[in-house]
Amino acid sequence: MKSPPREFGLVGFDHVDLRVRDLAKAKRFFVEQLGMDVLGDAEEHAYLLFGDQVLGLHRAKDGEAVGGLDHIALRVSEWTGLKSRVQRARVVITGEKERPDSRSLYLRGPAGIHIELVWRPDPSARAPNPSSCSP
Repeated sequence: MKSPPREFGLVGFDHVDLRVRDLAKAKRFFVEQLGMDVLGDAEEHAYLLFGDQVLGLHRAKDGEAVGGLDHIALRVSEWTGLKSRVQRARVVITGEKERPDSRSLYLRGPAGIHIELVWRPDPSARAPNPSSCSP
């Protein structure tokens, strides 16, 4: 049964980020073994492209769990009023960030899942600029 739509304007996944211990090794695996392309990388993270989907790899900080989900980013079609719509839905906002190529709201999801709602002024833009992606 399909639930009634929320007014968040979700249009799909923007990217999914994994937390890894060895960034170089993880990147090599996804590029050399699975054939993904490097979209961009920096010292602490890399973004890989397969088809029109983006996979982010984040180097785990000391004490962070590895081998799991860092966060999921969901693309939204409209930024205006998004924060108030999320607040009315009683979803906890943990952060907000404005970048030259996007704007994001960070949410606390169930079971500790970190969720990013991201709006890009250019809907055809790929996710994200590696130099500006941390919350």
